[in-house]
Amino acid sequence: MAIKDDSSTPLALTQPFLTFLGLFYSTWSSIDLTTDYAIFKFLKVTPQQSHLITSGMMFGRKARLLVDLVRHSADPNKARILGPFNKLRGMAKRDVFAHSHVASTLTKVTFIEHATSGEFKAIKHTFTFQQFMDHAMSVSNHATDFYNSLSVTKEEIEARTAVPEMRTRIFVQ
Repeated sequence: MAIKDDSSTPLALTQPFLTFLGLFYSTWSSIDLTTDYAIFKFLKVTPQQSHLITSGMMFGRKARLLVDLVRHSADPNKARILGPFNKLRGMAKRDVFAHSHVASTLTKVTFIEHATSGEFKAIKHTFTFQQFMDHAMSVSNHATDFYNSLSVTKEEIEARTAVPEMRTRIFVQ
């Protein structure tokens, strides 16, 4: 489907909206990777062991594990790490964006979330373009703060993430 931005295009199909939706998803991917790295760092295990621990975990379980690890650590940056991380946990709406149906008018996008258990109900999360842009930027800013709080380098993340013989092919600039 070609993207055309004109006065008859629903907001959800416009290039500006899709750009910020892409920002949100790429940021979330970074949050997930950074969380895996932080678990590795606080558990003090090998990269392979950390991969075995985190690879099958949903984000909620990883988040709880990381919070407990940080809280019980002697790291002097506990508050600096947990501050942005807990903000992300409470406000990101990743599951809403990933698992909802989308309805759109010219000026608003609504993500229709359906309950996954219990009583069937739908919850609407409606955004104007400005609101969605602000949300995506806020998630991105908190993710950057979380990443920076770990004092991690790109090389450390790569070392934890990639299998050594694959590292040069995956992270080629």
